[in-house]
Amino acid sequence: MTRRRNGSGRRQPQRRIPWRRLGRWLAAATVAGVVAGAVAWGVHTLADPRVLPLKVVRIDGELRHLDRRDIEAAVGREIRGNFFTLDVHRVRRAAEALPWVDWVTVRRIWPDTLQMTVHEQVPLARWGKGRLVNPRGRIFAPEGGRLPRGLARLSGPDAAAEEVVSRYLALKPRFEALGLRLASLGMDPRRAWRIGFRNGLKLDLGTEETDRRLARFLRFYPALARQPGRRPVTIDLRYVNGFAVRWEKLEQRSDGPRKALPGERSGGRPATAGRGQV
Repeated sequence: MTRRRNGSGRRQPQRRIPWRRLGRWLAAATVAGVVAGAVAWGVHTLADPRVLPLKVVRIDGELRHLDRRDIEAAVGREIRGNFFTLDVHRVRRAAEALPWVDWVTVRRIWPDTLQMTVHEQVPLARWGKGRLVNPRGRIFAPEGGRLPRGLARLSGPDAAAEEVVSRYLALKPRFEALGLRLASLGMDPRRAWRIGFRNGLKLDLGTEETDRRLARFLRFYPALARQPGRRPVTIDLRYVNGFAVRWEKLEQRSDGPRKALPGERSGGRPATAGRGQV
């Protein structure tokens, strides 16, 4: 009688160990460990402020109101670390916090130099009391309240500084073509505009149709300025079809009677304005 071998009696095949694959894995792990260790050592070494320290801080730029010593003092507190670890954004913010600084660029120059290019504020006009505004409408306050002389005075809500500056720059050459130099330009909280000139003349524009009212003034001012024996002091343009003029008497001349201008009556009343004041 023949005996049958059951499944448990079969000879199991032996598994071979993949030495080559294990070798490759071990080699890769070893290389990775070495690289990681080198990176860690490098990071630790480069973070040491004694390695590649910054030795030179160079400040460039045309400075008229700023003192280099003030800039050095402001950024000196923020220069920490070495060539690689220095926070250049922090240095830039420290410099731009100075009142007369507009903007700053900061960059590293190998191996030990920090270069700063400082762009100073260019004051366009005074803004309100004790402050200045630049041509982009940015308001700044000089330290000590020292303001340059001879600047026009602009005013209005701080949020509207850019709009006021834009209008000032647009109107300035148009008035200068008539021999008028702007002394002040202001917008009140109701958005009513007022203009003053260095010869003492003042304009009231109101809040509506200000461009059309300005065009009317530019058209009639040459005739107003030629009036014998008097000069305009204030011109109220807040009328629908005319304007009101307040005059200042000058030396009387025997040039004959003066004719009224279109849109104006003697005594400062508008010819066709009615009650169209806004």
